[in-house]
Amino acid sequence: MIWIPLAGIQHMSGHDPKAATDVSAVLVRLKAGSAIAGFQMDMMYNKQGNRLTFAWPIGTVMAELFDKIGWFDKVLTLISYLVALVAAGSILASIYNSMNERRRELAILRALGARRTTVFSAIIMESAAIAALGMLVAFIIYAVLMTVVAGIIRAQTGVVLEPFAFNPVMLWAPAGFILLGAFVGIVPALKAYRTDVAENLTPHS
Repeated sequence: MIWIPLAGIQHMSGHDPKAATDVSAVLVRLKAGSAIAGFQMDMMYNKQGNRLTFAWPIGTVMAELFDKIGWFDKVLTLISYLVALVAAGSILASIYNSMNERRRELAILRALGARRTTVFSAIIMESAAIAALGMLVAFIIYAVLMTVVAGIIRAQTGVVLEPFAFNPVMLWAPAGFILLGAFVGIVPALKAYRTDVAENLTPHS
């Protein structure tokens, strides 16, 4: 059920904003098993009348409503995937470009006994850690923003949002992004894996 201020309805097209007592909607609760009554009201207002609209059956009406606005949800989903890919690309670029500056550091680690696999794993973990830090910052921003927005919406419309209600996406989305961060770290990790110890320990004149 969606509640909005009466003033909002009164300012919609087809309503008189000056008529403060104008009631735009009435909630009708039909008795259990009264499908015939619902059908009769549907015929009376939707099929024959032209002044009122009777939302019945409510399941079909709500399905049609969400079908009309479903494209917006798909757009937001696409944007979220693009943001994740851009963020992953940024992690890849930053770590890969830093490999040239860290070749001597990696060569020293190898000379001190670090295995190639150890260096490889360290770069993967670094990439995953950057992604995890990004998810932590994103959650803090989400918490602050949604707390403010939920308060405004509740004050203005009476609709209560629960931004911290558990949803499986709150688990698999961070985990997926951290795995994506680790995955993009494979390329710079391979570059670190192939670092030549002797060449990069040679003093520069």
